[in-house]
Amino acid sequence: MYIKYDEYDLLELFCNEPVSIREIEVGEFIYSLKDDRGFEIVMFIDVYGRVCEVTITYQELIVFTCKIENVESINKVNDEMVINDKNKGILKVKFKKQIGVELL
Repeated sequence: MYIKYDEYDLLELFCNEPVSIREIEVGEFIYSLKDDRGFEIVMFIDVYGRVCEVTITYQELIVFTCKIENVESINKVNDEMVINDKNKGILKVKFKKQIGVELL
Protein backbone atom coordinates (compact mmCIF):
# COMPACT_ATOMS: atom_id res chain seq x y z
CA MET A 1 0.00 0.00 0.00
CA TYR A 2 0.97 3.59 -0.55
CA ILE A 3 -0.53 7.10 -0.46
CA LYS A 4 -2.35 7.92 -3.69
CA TYR A 5 -1.88 11.50 -4.87
CA ASP A 6 -1.26 13.52 -8.00
CA GLU A 7 2.22 15.09 -7.99
CA TYR A 8 1.04 17.89 -10.29
CA ASP A 9 -1.79 18.83 -7.94
CA LEU A 10 0.63 19.18 -5.03
CA LEU A 11 3.06 21.10 -7.23
CA GLU A 12 0.24 23.51 -8.09
CA LEU A 13 -0.82 23.97 -4.45
CA PHE A 14 2.68 24.35 -2.99
CA CYS A 15 4.05 26.30 -5.99
CA ASN A 16 7.31 24.35 -5.93
CA GLU A 17 8.70 20.84 -6.21
CA PRO A 18 9.15 18.63 -3.16
CA VAL A 19 12.49 17.89 -1.56
CA SER A 20 13.34 14.19 -1.40
CA ILE A 21 14.75 13.23 2.00
CA ARG A 22 16.56 10.15 0.71
CA GLU A 23 16.58 8.41 -2.65
CA ILE A 24 13.39 9.16 -4.59
CA GLU A 25 12.49 5.46 -4.59
CA VAL A 26 12.16 5.52 -0.78
CA GLY A 27 9.16 7.85 -1.16
CA GLU A 28 9.83 10.39 1.60
CA PHE A 29 9.19 13.99 0.53
CA ILE A 30 8.84 17.45 2.03
CA TYR A 31 6.55 20.03 0.45
CA SER A 32 6.61 23.62 1.71
CA LEU A 33 5.11 27.01 0.99
CA LYS A 34 5.56 30.40 2.62
CA ASP A 35 3.06 33.17 1.96
CA ASP A 36 3.53 36.94 2.07
CA ARG A 37 1.74 37.23 5.43
CA GLY A 38 4.32 35.22 7.38
CA PHE A 39 2.54 31.86 7.33
CA GLU A 40 4.40 28.74 6.25
CA ILE A 41 3.18 25.21 5.71
CA VAL A 42 5.48 22.19 5.67
CA MET A 43 4.17 18.76 4.79
CA PHE A 44 6.19 15.56 5.16
CA ILE A 45 4.94 12.52 3.26
CA ASP A 46 6.12 8.95 3.70
CA VAL A 47 4.39 7.48 0.65
CA TYR A 48 4.98 3.81 1.47
CA GLY A 49 4.69 4.19 5.26
CA ARG A 50 1.35 5.98 4.64
CA VAL A 51 2.23 8.80 7.06
CA CYS A 52 1.68 12.51 6.53
CA GLU A 53 2.82 15.28 8.90
CA VAL A 54 1.60 18.85 8.50
CA THR A 55 3.02 21.86 10.36
CA ILE A 56 1.87 25.45 9.99
CA THR A 57 3.91 28.28 11.44
CA TYR A 58 3.34 32.02 11.71
CA GLN A 59 6.52 34.07 11.76
CA GLU A 60 8.43 30.91 12.74
CA LEU A 61 6.11 30.09 15.67
CA ILE A 62 4.21 26.80 15.41
CA VAL A 63 0.44 27.32 15.31
CA PHE A 64 -0.60 23.85 14.17
CA THR A 65 1.04 20.45 13.82
CA CYS A 66 -0.31 16.97 13.29
CA LYS A 67 0.80 13.51 12.26
CA ILE A 68 -1.72 11.39 10.36
CA GLU A 69 -1.13 7.66 9.96
CA ASN A 70 -2.82 5.20 7.58
CA VAL A 71 -3.30 7.90 4.94
CA GLU A 72 -5.07 6.49 1.89
CA SER A 73 -4.95 9.52 -0.43
CA ILE A 74 -4.30 13.24 -0.80
CA ASN A 75 -6.61 15.15 -3.13
CA LYS A 76 -6.74 18.67 -4.48
CA VAL A 77 -10.23 20.17 -4.35
CA ASN A 78 -10.26 23.64 -5.91
CA ASP A 79 -7.57 25.55 -3.95
CA GLU A 80 -7.55 23.15 -1.01
CA MET A 81 -5.87 19.86 -0.17
CA VAL A 82 -7.74 17.05 1.59
CA ILE A 83 -5.90 14.24 3.39
CA ASN A 84 -8.03 11.08 3.55
CA ASP A 85 -7.91 7.79 5.41
CA LYS A 86 -9.76 4.69 4.21
CA ASN A 87 -13.20 5.91 5.25
CA LYS A 88 -13.26 9.73 5.10
CA GLY A 89 -11.42 13.03 4.90
CA ILE A 90 -9.32 13.78 7.97
CA LEU A 91 -7.80 17.21 7.31
CA LYS A 92 -8.44 20.02 4.83
CA VAL A 93 -5.60 22.47 4.17
CA LYS A 94 -6.53 25.88 2.78
CA PHE A 95 -4.01 27.73 0.63
CA LYS A 96 -5.82 30.89 -0.54
CA LYS A 97 -6.23 34.17 1.35
CA GLN A 98 -4.38 32.65 4.30
CA ILE A 99 -2.85 29.24 4.95
CA GLY A 100 -5.09 27.34 7.35
CA VAL A 101 -6.53 23.95 8.27
CA GLU A 102 -9.91 22.46 8.98
CA LEU A 103 -10.39 19.15 10.81
CA LEU A 104 -13.00 17.02 9.06
